[in-house]
Amino acid sequence: MGLKIGEIAKKSGVAPSTIRYYVRQGLLPEPDKVNKSMAYYDEQCVEKIHAIRHLQERKYFPLSVIRNILRRMDQGMSLDEAEAIEDAVFGAQAGAPEKVMDRTAFMEATGLSQDEVQTATRIGLLIPYLQEKGRTLFNQEDVLFAREVLKKIISFGQDLHELSFYVDLGRQIVDREMSLRKAAVKNRPAQENIRITAEISKMADLLRSYILRRLFQRRVQAAIQKSLSE
Repeated sequence: MGLKIGEIAKKSGVAPSTIRYYVRQGLLPEPDKVNKSMAYYDEQCVEKIHAIRHLQERKYFPLSVIRNILRRMDQGMSLDEAEAIEDAVFGAQAGAPEKVMDRTAFMEATGLSQDEVQTATRIGLLIPYLQEKGRTLFNQEDVLFAREVLKKIISFGQDLHELSFYVDLGRQIVDREMSLRKAAVKNRPAQENIRITAEISKMADLLRSYILRRLFQRRVQAAIQKSLSE
């Protein structure tokens, strides 16, 4: 028949209100309602709640990603296997909690003002590690990018809007990359899906870095040669 919410709460160590919240967010299945005051939950909810807490507290994954992981677990993957796919995309290190901070701490760490953070986020140049339902967190990659790119661009007296083409073209590149991944993992078993997804993620990082860097180098070299010959 299943377990009452109090039993689920006791076994999982999570309050009933939190369990109901997980149900509303689609992380747990709806319980079987006997009447207005009585409902029974699948006992597997306990395992799912433990997975949710791990993914929230250790990985700081947004709920949308956690839903994907739980869906893969429903399809037969273990938590480690399902998590490995997201790690390949998010770049998280297994066993090491991501160091994250709120907006105030982020501004202190980068020297950006609130207006500058809002502008960069609105344009799409700054994409916080987690941004969901009013909750925004930044990680160390966000800090490095803000210090080494955004802060310096602003110090040069340039408008951040001038960099919006990176976002527009970047979305097109990612769309094509997702098409490549979809074709590569089509009809593959779970383990192959994980391996290929991880490899494509690494390849995409190298491709973007290598090709854009080489194209920029060649263009600068040509400009220098032209100026020297004039």
